[in-house]
Amino acid sequence: MLDPFSERAKDLLKEFGSINEFMNAIPNIVTIEEVIERLKVVKYRENANNFMDVQDIRDLAQFYALLGALAFSPYGLELELVKKANLIIYSKRIRRAEKIRPEEISLPIQLAVEFPIEDIKALERVFRGLPEYTIKISEFLELLPGEKLSNYYIYRGLVYLKKEDLMKIWEMAFERNTEKAVNLLYEIRDDLPEFYTKLLGEIRSFAEEEFKARFKDVKSGILKPEFFPPCVKNALKGVPQGLRNYAITVLLTSFLSYARICPNPPKRNVRVRDCIDDLKVIKDEILPMIIEAANRCSPPLFEDQPNEIKNIWYHLGFGYTANPTLEDSGNSTWYFPPNCEKIRANAPQLCTPDRHCKYIRNPLTYYLRRLYMEGKKNAPKGGNKGGKK
Repeated sequence: MLDPFSERAKDLLKEFGSINEFMNAIPNIVTIEEVIERLKVVKYRENANNFMDVQDIRDLAQFYALLGALAFSPYGLELELVKKANLIIYSKRIRRAEKIRPEEISLPIQLAVEFPIEDIKALERVFRGLPEYTIKISEFLELLPGEKLSNYYIYRGLVYLKKEDLMKIWEMAFERNTEKAVNLLYEIRDDLPEFYTKLLGEIRSFAEEEFKARFKDVKSGILKPEFFPPCVKNALKGVPQGLRNYAITVLLTSFLSYARICPNPPKRNVRVRDCIDDLKVIKDEILPMIIEAANRCSPPLFEDQPNEIKNIWYHLGFGYTANPTLEDSGNSTWYFPPNCEKIRANAPQLCTPDRHCKYIRNPLTYYLRRLYMEGKKNAPKGGNKGGKK
């Protein structure tokens, strides 16, 4: 298989009925040990040869096993490691393929079959051979927005590509599709077997060894509002009557508490007291932001609904009370941030997507991704230099 996101791959996944059923079947197809071996191609490039002729279903199971593990830690160096290892494997397969059929790769390409007769000689001279593939200009620019079209042959709205051009675009699409798939699995992670959390532990161990000084899990810490998603920023500004309870009690309370206290919860039924030792962080950092946003509402939320503060504690998992103790944690459910689909359905005015929202399915993963990208931008270059490359 050349690409785990291709139409060919999608047809194989359909044989399992649904992605949930496939994820549940994976522990019966592959072992944690063989999945970790797949990651080791980052350290030992020659090991990629061991994965060139893996049977299609087994190949998909190994790859999706890694994505299932990432559902429990969607952004961090684990993601970087998984993308890097699989780019090595799949790019090597694509390069050794003589001809790539459109259904074998997750790009909207076609085989190049039409050239103006007067351009053929010039193309052979400039490109040292005729381009082999085409892609629509709009789709090309979506994947490579900063690329100069003057570097390519354009004819009838199509960009003509040599194989190396195709590889560059495919790598961008592969990284995008990987993040998109992880975000999808993030929404169903509570239904995934324990196999994936065990696998995540092994991935983290290898990532820590490989990246050393760069390795840093996304942990609780001071909130960074500049990386909040648009829906949360809109809620913080205050909202009109009709949106207040959803924006403040449902969205802000859940988002701010998880983002500050437990950004990568191991499970959805986690309690606040599993993550902190006292309520100071809630009372001194989270509640003031919620109250300020509530006071910016029109009319201010707590003026005509003073008991709504009890509902906020209820959504934090302390039961319906105004003066909780840490021991009260678990008296109700600590509500997880609603996903993007629910926000659009219940409070569409809050949803004003920006460029970072693409492929994001939950405001918390938006925040985690922005933190990850910022950390990646500021990280020292290079990983573990040991081992063969």
